[in-house]
Amino acid sequence: MSHAVERIQATYQVYLERMEELEQNRKPGDGLFGLPGGPASDPCQDVFVRELTQALAALAETGASEELRQGLEYVYEAPLARREDKTVYWMLAAAHSLTVPHLDKLTPEDAEALYQTYREAYPRRERLPAQKHVLARLKERARS
Repeated sequence: MSHAVERIQATYQVYLERMEELEQNRKPGDGLFGLPGGPASDPCQDVFVRELTQALAALAETGASEELRQGLEYVYEAPLARREDKTVYWMLAAAHSLTVPHLDKLTPEDAEALYQTYREAYPRRERLPAQKHVLARLKERARS
């Protein structure tokens, strides 16, 4: 596994650990009815997006479609194990939009493989705009 893929995994690990810590220390009423507080409003959300953006860019710069595919598989599978924690699930699912600028660096074969597994993992009724955009770009890349 490449250093760039490991960096993506480490970014997720730090985020998930922080979210777990925040959830354990949550006070009654934090974040209820749109009030501030709670895990969803913690700065770790922004840090995660920034760090993941940088890690994905570093991965795409390697130029290796296989490594990029490994990193993208990790990003795309991450929300699936976190469905019970809606704050984490929706953040991880929304983060898929950060992968779109890098999909053109996949080979058509890798794009097709990712397209097939992604389509199965995210049924139509559960797709956010981010998932729809990823699927469209993967399909487009697979056909090029």
